[in-house]
Amino acid sequence: MSDVDNIMASDEAYYDPSQDIPMLIPEGKYKANALELSKREVKVRNQFLADVYDIMFEVSEDNKGESVESDGKEVDKGLFSGRKLKSKGFFRFKKPDPSNADHAGLEENSRSNKSYLELLDSFQIKTEADNEGKFFLPNINESDISGMPVIIDVVHESWTNKQGEEKVSAKAQSIFIWEGAERKEEELPF
Repeated sequence: MSDVDNIMASDEAYYDPSQDIPMLIPEGKYKANALELSKREVKVRNQFLADVYDIMFEVSEDNKGESVESDGKEVDKGLFSGRKLKSKGFFRFKKPDPSNADHAGLEENSRSNKSYLELLDSFQIKTEADNEGKFFLPNINESDISGMPVIIDVVHESWTNKQGEEKVSAKAQSIFIWEGAERKEEELPF
């Protein structure tokens, strides 16, 4: 009988407690790198116009050796290295275009852009106040953030699926500068 046949015929089974990690990334702060960015335009309460930025992150190997509590026990954050998770949407409220009929009746809402300014700061995208103290908030593109090291604050978000079942997802809620970390360059497949 060949080795392959022996392996295929094996009925051995094991439980490795070191591999018993939560499927859902526990809440807490994690070192991560930005991977992807998507943007969509929305009307908020039929009153304001905003771009919503959704960012995909990958949890960094640099979390190894740090712990987080999950189900009453300490778990090494390094076990979540390579896991991907999305952010909650980051809103960039913008001035409606009066020549665009879809923007009719919408108002400007620049007072709600503080979190977007903080997002720019987290990715070290510089913006300065003008002589009136207003900050110009540029659009960000995937090339601006891809590979950028950040610290993400992971929270759990509850939602209901189409079958009416309650589900929970891990989302990056806040993003902070990861001091001293280098941008992760994309690895080429060859």
